[in-house]
Amino acid sequence: MRFSATRPLLGIMVTEQNRKLPFASSGFFEHLISYGDSEGLDVFVFSPNRIDWKQDMVKGYTYLSDTHEWVMKLFPLPSLIYDRCFFSNKHSYRQYRYHVGKLRAKPHIRFLGYGLSGKWEVGQILQKDSTLHLYLPETSMLTSGTELRKWLRTRNDVFLKPQGGSQGRGALHIHKISTIHDNCSFHIKGRDAHNHPIERDFKDFDSCWFWLRNLIGMRPYLIQEYLTLHSTEGMAYDVRSLVQKNGRGLWESTGMAVRIGKPGSITSNLHGGGTAADVTSFLTKEFGYSKANELIATLDMLSSRIPPFLEAHHGRLAELGIDLGIDSCGRVWILEVNSKPGRMIFARMCNEKARTTSIANPIHYAGFLLHKKLS
Repeated sequence: MRFSATRPLLGIMVTEQNRKLPFASSGFFEHLISYGDSEGLDVFVFSPNRIDWKQDMVKGYTYLSDTHEWVMKLFPLPSLIYDRCFFSNKHSYRQYRYHVGKLRAKPHIRFLGYGLSGKWEVGQILQKDSTLHLYLPETSMLTSGTELRKWLRTRNDVFLKPQGGSQGRGALHIHKISTIHDNCSFHIKGRDAHNHPIERDFKDFDSCWFWLRNLIGMRPYLIQEYLTLHSTEGMAYDVRSLVQKNGRGLWESTGMAVRIGKPGSITSNLHGGGTAADVTSFLTKEFGYSKANELIATLDMLSSRIPPFLEAHHGRLAELGIDLGIDSCGRVWILEVNSKPGRMIFARMCNEKARTTSIANPIHYAGFLLHKKLS
């Protein structure tokens, strides 16, 4: 592939890493570059930290399919940006916000979509829809030990998760064990910030809260009602629905799959060792044919209703990974919505059609934006 001065540029914006090729997911980006070539786009990968604002140039990387190598070169700022930045700390996020603000101020630059804020903000938007509201678990910000103690007075289980976390990192299940004389002990199970499994027991609330504060630190957390999202075999599971804009600028369902956690895990994330399964087969086994069809209809409804509603309140979006839970009573819940979803689940299922569509759609949507005068 050779770059042309006459073809539009699509920049894939990534978080810089300290490695030979300074970004992850190079295989995914190789496919995007190849699809871009067929769409008439020149595609490259860049970190916002490498922008020269005086020259409006950026150091980036592209993949040459004929020589099978990544090469670095200087590019003008692209007319389209596909944001795939992820953050491990506040410093990198602040740098990102600074550069994104400057990029958004450039009238000739458009983003395929603007990243969603944290889980709390997304939940607050979804609460505004009277239909979606029915599928949202009770949630509040974890502001203090007093707030957590109040929740545990009226229930034996709560779920804690970081406001900005992903892949199950930092998710915790607290179980209250009532004893004689109204004394309570507490059992905590989950994953730390590095996605390592943790499990601890505490004789009283104060020691439990002291340990939690040290574990959480200053990271903002949510308290959520605990949902029994387990299969009949006791495995945690949920449904990941990937919805994307297509080459006509319309939302479409790329695919759906069940994610099943490994034995003993409180989450189903693939990065935590989970596996993938076909939605229809899995739900039929769990609930029977009739109930499975009813559940799939609800999953389809939520997958089609959430994207346009979120977009109307947030701004342009290109794709969403929607995580939906089904409790032991067969009730569907909206768990999370992610504007920078992965695609690993389709490869795990050997669903080649969904996998290739999931990669091609951002390129097709980029081609659509090039021919539309959108803000």
